[in-house]
Amino acid sequence: MTTMPAHRFHASGPASPLEGVSADAWQRLIAPLAVQTAGAISESGGLGTYGILPRRLVELGYATNLRRLDGGKRQVCDFVLPWTQSRFLADPIAQYAVLVKSMRAYYDALRGGDLSKANEMTIAGALAVLHVGGRGALKSWPTLFSNTRALHDAAQGAF
Repeated sequence: MTTMPAHRFHASGPASPLEGVSADAWQRLIAPLAVQTAGAISESGGLGTYGILPRRLVELGYATNLRRLDGGKRQVCDFVLPWTQSRFLADPIAQYAVLVKSMRAYYDALRGGDLSKANEMTIAGALAVLHVGGRGALKSWPTLFSNTRALHDAAQGAF
């Protein structure tokens, strides 16, 4: 997270960082992923506007020491310097940059065959499921937690 990529913007919002996906389609995907305020932490440990889970921050190299608290219900991690949880929560641009990196990695894995989705699921729907529940949720399809199902349904038609 020491380097934040520059992003292109269109009148409708940020340009899509995903090859072959329009800015409008990108906006239809990320709008439902904005689940809380930038400084919030969800009950499960999701951080910032997009509720990025510590598990994903560790997978992407932004944090270490993933652990669960409250009987396994809440994830926590230690950020890699120079980042701290407080700094991340205060920086919506950093949160967006992490979301972009995460979505790009999942998108490339889906297109490259490293991840597979159900035939009835669009790539946008799969990205929403991956964002909330990771690879395990995608493999569990169609059995999903209600919040994961709601985000999938909201993103499903985006592209």
